Amino acid sequence: MVRYLRPEGVLVETVGHLWAAFTPVSGETSLLNDESAAILEVLLEGPADTDEVCRRLAADNDLLPAEMAAAVAASWQQLVDVGAVRLVSDTPAPRL
Repeated sequence: MVRYLRPEGVLVETVGHLWAAFTPVSGETSLLNDESAAILEVLLEGPADTDEVCRRLAADNDLLPAEMAAAVAASWQQLVDVGAVRLVSDTPAPRL
C-alpha cells in the first residue's frame, strides 16, 4: 500500500486565493490549490493513503469520500514533484 508523508519542515501559508508551500528538500516555494493545501493539512496527522485522505477531507466538507477522489488523485504528483510529500510503503524491505 502506498502512503504519503509530509516531510518535516514543509511550510504552508495562504497567498491571496492560493497557497504557498516551502519545501526544505528543494529550497523552493511552490503555489498550490486548495485541494493540495488541504491534503498537506491532513498529512500533519501522519502518513496516509489516498483513501484515508479522501475520508478525512470528505468528513470536513460534508461530502462522500468518492467525491474527493479525483481532486486528491490529481494532486499527488505535483506534491511529490515539489517535495511537499514523499512516498512511504508499509511493505518491509527484503532481508538480504
